Amino acid sequence: MELPSNFSIFRSICKSFFTIIRLIFEGIFYGIVKLFLFWKHVKPEGKAIFITGCDSGFGNATARKLDAKGFHVFAACLFPLGPGATQLSQETSEHLKIVGLDVTSEESVLKALEFVKNNLGHCNLWAVINNAGIYKGLAVELSSLQEFRDCMEVNAFGPIRVTKAFLPLIRKVKGRVVNVTSYGGRMAVPHMTPYIVSKFAAVAFNDCLRREMVDWGVRVISIEPEAFNTPMANNETRIKTFDEEIASLDSTIIDDYGLEYFKQYRKMMLMGGDLVAPNIYRVVDALYSAVSSKYPDSIYMPCRNYLTELCNVLAINSPVCMQDFGTQIFSAFVNMPKPKGATEDFEEVFSEKNLTK
Repeated sequence: MELPSNFSIFRSICKSFFTIIRLIFEGIFYGIVKLFLFWKHVKPEGKAIFITGCDSGFGNATARKLDAKGFHVFAACLFPLGPGATQLSQETSEHLKIVGLDVTSEESVLKALEFVKNNLGHCNLWAVINNAGIYKGLAVELSSLQEFRDCMEVNAFGPIRVTKAFLPLIRKVKGRVVNVTSYGGRMAVPHMTPYIVSKFAAVAFNDCLRREMVDWGVRVISIEPEAFNTPMANNETRIKTFDEEIASLDSTIIDDYGLEYFKQYRKMMLMGGDLVAPNIYRVVDALYSAVSSKYPDSIYMPCRNYLTELCNVLAINSPVCMQDFGTQIFSAFVNMPKPKGATEDFEEVFSEKNLTK
């Protein structure tokens, strides 16, 4: 027996309602627990932290904060002689050491591990922060397979390589593995698919590892921020990449989507770049808490404000049909263009229906 569509709508509304009620009670319980536990921190003496992606952004700022708090920091940079690494070294204490690291290279990861072992001194490796990441790609049809591979190599396989190499040191002291994933690792955001796919993989890796490490007493923590104002979100870089991606597309795809679609898409990207959260200290604070709190959360979702965080939590926990509807509303809000071919098909079908009346 086929149920009426009204029943499906009613069921979705009920699911959303009960999700909101559950989240309210979870939030109250969380607040009470954190009230008693949030202020307890581990002592930084004798503890070293290994951080990837310290050339700029979250990694660079977190390395500075951990160094200022008294931790020994191994700041891994893709360009160890570049301006970001050089400035970081000059403006921090002698306890911070720069390490060259390409997370896509097994050889590079093993060299970094050897460097850390040889320079730990009296310290133990307390935490690994997998922060290195890249953003590439657009919608599925507009993205090359290489863009999918590049995102997976850095955002998914990178943390796996680094964690597998350093985990024996972490297990010895019942330390921490902290993975910078993304809000986009739990919520499928369209038109940035290679990046989202890699972040879903990173979240899955984090969650599996967290459950595997319980017996060892190792905390595995996911940092899942919204889009913040880092070099990855720089408009100039993103638009340059966009133009290169479109120039490499097959002419059939360009004809189907239409030049106007790509012009509007470009404008939308510029607008999206202006809407990123400016206060990256919220992510840095979450990373510091993940490393230093005696009782850290399993997941941190730093956002520009608490309202945005609430909206994100509700979106992630909503039924799929509500997520799909929300995506359509957001697309309309940002004036997402329609492909020329899809519009023509719709008009053709509509005209045929009128003719048959």
